[in-house]
Amino acid sequence: MKKLFYAVAVVASMALASCSSCAPVAATSNPVGSKCGEAVQTVWVGFIGGSTDAAINQAAKNGGITRISHVDTWCVDYGIMKKLGVRVYGN
Repeated sequence: MKKLFYAVAVVASMALASCSSCAPVAATSNPVGSKCGEAVQTVWVGFIGGSTDAAINQAAKNGGITRISHVDTWCVDYGIMKKLGVRVYGN
């Protein structure tokens, strides 16, 4: 019974733990604009559900941006679910 409790506790902590990160990807010589566009993709268990478009072009389109100044990527990991995203800044 004690081993079962520990196994359930480990699985639950892995499923409920989260971690996030953000990193710059690219920059251009264009001035920093007032618009921001974002594209997000949700992935389950490493590969299921990754059909949405989280690309730079899609993020720029979502924000109405035609001249990109810089691009950031971000990731939030919840154990069995991960959200991946791209933020594009510009005019």
